[in-house]
Amino acid sequence: MTHSWLRLSAAVLSLLIFAPLGIAQTRMSDKDVENMMKNLKDDAGNFRSSFNSAVGKSTIRGTDQEKQAKTLVQNFQKQTEVMLDHFKDKKKADTEFASVRSSADEIDKLLAATPMGDKVASSWSKVKSELGTISGAFGVEGQPATTTAK
Repeated sequence: MTHSWLRLSAAVLSLLIFAPLGIAQTRMSDKDVENMMKNLKDDAGNFRSSFNSAVGKSTIRGTDQEKQAKTLVQNFQKQTEVMLDHFKDKKKADTEFASVRSSADEIDKLLAATPMGDKVASSWSKVKSELGTISGAFGVEGQPATTTAK
């Protein structure tokens, strides 16, 4: 009886000692967050390039909506750059990240309403995946809405 109580006590003690270490290891370091933001900035640029090419062949070509869409994507790309620069300087970017996510939600709505093809969808999917990872680093649940458009 005493023997099993000792095993149970040792198991509980192990959990209390080692569980926080496991949690701490899952947090991204500042360097990891910075690298992920750099990847996001680069992929936002790639997305913008493929988007601009596709929008010129889309149903909104030659309309005010095309102009607004290109401006939205351009602003998103610039926001990722500002977020990265601010994070490098201050090691935080909560406000900038909120702006990036807001623009990403708008882009998601745009792509749902106006499909731009597989290349754009694939490029955007990569951006959203990185946003999801950064969301986790900032303790923000979820990621931008999912686009089903192809």
